[in-house]
Amino acid sequence: MNKKGFTPLETIGRRQKAILSLTGFTLIEIIVAAFILALVTTGLAYVFLAGRRHLAHTRSKIQAAELGRLFLAPLQMQVKQSDWNSSTNDYNSPNLLQKGTRTGSPERLYGIDYTPTYEISVPPGFSPDSPMRKAKVTITWNEPTP
Repeated sequence: MNKKGFTPLETIGRRQKAILSLTGFTLIEIIVAAFILALVTTGLAYVFLAGRRHLAHTRSKIQAAELGRLFLAPLQMQVKQSDWNSSTNDYNSPNLLQKGTRTGSPERLYGIDYTPTYEISVPPGFSPDSPMRKAKVTITWNEPTP
């Protein structure tokens, strides 16, 4: 029995062929599947970490806006308590916001230090002696690393 061009599987019986077909995946298939799984997992981890960073940044911006209101409140009280006398043009009240730049005391919220800087100036179109004031509050902070 000399057959030409036969494969080893052709010489195996029906029962042995059934056992061989149930042996599982080859090593290369497992390596390729593990590599694809690693790529997908890495991509998902990057998306979650980027979302976490974005959330921390957004939270800091919201807190800074609330602190801006907190830092503007004393300025509003100072103006409301002013004793301006418009009939005598006496705008030299001690409560009048003085022109210039000054740094306020830092406030700590959720472990982050926020520092306000007040810039008080006369708005464009008004004389330098005018009681009108433009207040600009700049808040600086260092974002935490997630």
